[in-house]
Amino acid sequence: MKLTLSKTMKFELSRVGSLPRSGCISEVCNYSNVTFDTPNCLLYTKFGAVPFLTNDIVRQIPGLPGLTFASMNFLRERLEVFKKFGRGLAQFSGLGLPVVLFQNDPTEDAVTRAVDKTSVQVWAVGGRLPVTMEQYADCVVSALPVAFQMPVDNETAFHDISPPTKKRCQKSVQRTKFYADMIEKFVMSNEKLREIPALISIAGGNDLDQRLRGIASSDFSRGSGVVLDGFFHEPLGGNRLSHLETVFTILTSACSRLPAHLPRFLTNLWQPDEVVRACLCGVDLFDGSLPFRLTRSGIAWVYTAFRKELVSYPWICFPLKAEELKPAVYRQPIQSDCPCFACQRHNQGYVSHLHSVNEMLAHILLMMYGGLFYQYLRNYPCCEVLVLSRC
Repeated sequence: MKLTLSKTMKFELSRVGSLPRSGCISEVCNYSNVTFDTPNCLLYTKFGAVPFLTNDIVRQIPGLPGLTFASMNFLRERLEVFKKFGRGLAQFSGLGLPVVLFQNDPTEDAVTRAVDKTSVQVWAVGGRLPVTMEQYADCVVSALPVAFQMPVDNETAFHDISPPTKKRCQKSVQRTKFYADMIEKFVMSNEKLREIPALISIAGGNDLDQRLRGIASSDFSRGSGVVLDGFFHEPLGGNRLSHLETVFTILTSACSRLPAHLPRFLTNLWQPDEVVRACLCGVDLFDGSLPFRLTRSGIAWVYTAFRKELVSYPWICFPLKAEELKPAVYRQPIQSDCPCFACQRHNQGYVSHLHSVNEMLAHILLMMYGGLFYQYLRNYPCCEVLVLSRC
């Protein structure tokens, strides 16, 4: 099934009616050579650049996604600079890859609730910044992304002493609809904004009725994709797996009501087995923040797809403890049979030493190793085994 979503992007589904969905994004504006298979993760960036890595290093890592994830916070904080630059975030960062622009950075938790009727909130280096709908439109035009998320009240994902109430979930749907109506006025009056594909935001928290209400009230004819935002992923108490089962049940029901021809985006879900479970619910694209989350914490995930047999430990935490610093770790890479530069040239003992003395190279090597995640996600036979083992 092939459908033209907008003047600047095409999404083609090659498998319809079964899960996971399989498709391809192509004919991206100004990037005619870019094709992006789904399901997949976007290449996560901060300020338009891959964290810890130079652009030269990024270009030498095989298998990285051809679409990048960027968030509104950096743009809002430096809006006047981007207006003067005038060539968009991809050129500003020097990476040169097409950018999909989202409202929030999933790795930066909000400190407090702060949305209101006329603005959303982003958290930048200088703290909380309100973003009015006019500023939101200006940020999108200044970034020149290949697609952008419509503004959303996603604070139902906020970590509080209690889960969001039904009334709060209902309010998120109402505000998101109001934001969409306000942005539509700027779209109609701004030719540049009108040419950029919009991703419809679906709010409602973990309340299935409100999710379905949000879907029913959305005009998908004006969108080129869907962003499922505002899920409360972390349980306040009890079992995480049982809590996520509820999330996946809601996700399955919501995806079944969405137009089949639109790609579905989900942010703030990042553990490999959970990403694959979401694929099996009908989601197509994710924020790809796992490599950064692990690297900043000094963690190397053990990717079973590149091992001859499953292992009992899912990760290695650096620096290694004193009792773990045996002679063998100075001969053993982070992961055997891994083709990445970090594993081919260095060993666990050296990486541990770099972390213990706070060397920048420690994060560079882990981030290069973490790039393997994008290939790992596409190795479906192994991923399905992993999912079934965790169910």
